[in-house]
Amino acid sequence: MTTGRTIVRMRFGSHLYGTATPASDTDFKSIFVPTAQSILTQSAPRTLSNQRPKSHGEKNYAGEVDEEKISVQQFLKLAAEGQTMALDMLFAPPYAIIGETSWEWREIIANRHKLLTRKSAAFIGYARTQANKYGIRGSRVAAARASLAMLEKAVDDHGSTSKLEVVADQIDALMMAHQHMSIFEDTTPHGQKILLWEVCDRKMPLSASTKNARDIMQRVVDEYGRRALMAETQQGIDWKALSHAVRVGQEAVELLTSGHITFPLPNTAHVVDIKLGRMLYQDVAQEIEDLLERVEKAAATSALPDGPDEEWICSFITHVHQHEVRREPYGSYKPIEWEGFNP
Repeated sequence: MTTGRTIVRMRFGSHLYGTATPASDTDFKSIFVPTAQSILTQSAPRTLSNQRPKSHGEKNYAGEVDEEKISVQQFLKLAAEGQTMALDMLFAPPYAIIGETSWEWREIIANRHKLLTRKSAAFIGYARTQANKYGIRGSRVAAARASLAMLEKAVDDHGSTSKLEVVADQIDALMMAHQHMSIFEDTTPHGQKILLWEVCDRKMPLSASTKNARDIMQRVVDEYGRRALMAETQQGIDWKALSHAVRVGQEAVELLTSGHITFPLPNTAHVVDIKLGRMLYQDVAQEIEDLLERVEKAAATSALPDGPDEEWICSFITHVHQHEVRREPYGSYKPIEWEGFNP
């Protein structure tokens, strides 16, 4: 499939961050304006990927090349959502750019402040997910274990089909005694209001059975035990994922406090040390947890706007697509000359 006109192409990943090692693969990202024909027929692809097929869990080998091409409309959508990949591209320095850039990319960079928000949900959500995935902070473990003990007793006292609602008082008592718990209201896709109990970012509706909730908390406690063992043995650790968690957390703090992201990373050597497994697991896990707190504080006090400039995004995409349709021959179709019809 023809992608259309490329407006920027850049080196991405470790070669952008400044954390490349001899084992690193090579990533490229590019943004394109779809062809006039695909714009008019509403068939323009959002993304195209040039990667070899890999089995589940298989990683790239050293020097392997991956390239992803993203339509300009999809890119602006991702940037407005605060997706880390798009934000990294927005702040890519000249050394990462390959060849010439088009007027469209220069216009995006000149207006990138209109895409940044304090609600960079993907950044904050990623930091929170990584803190829960890798963290071994004692307060989290204590909250999970106390919740599991209460739920095991609830199953014994009320039966496996009883609802969490029957232990609402015990849940309130737990929340008074432990961090990392809350009760909040949410809305289902069908518009129904429901109450959820959240423990260490695991959400359980109060309409769920105590047995189901118990099973969820058992998995959480088991996972914390596995992490504690990893911390002791330094075995089975995905150091590359840990380095990404630290990198993203630091980028999020900088973006929310200054409206900018610096490349190469200011602490390149530290991130590379994590990537190569030169750190203690518990030290990196603690750093990720601390970064999460810094990210959430920075989001609460950030001077960035609450939302992106949707009007500018819509106007810019409309202009770019109109320009492409007018400049590019998009077909040689000739209608049949029907008698009495003058198209």
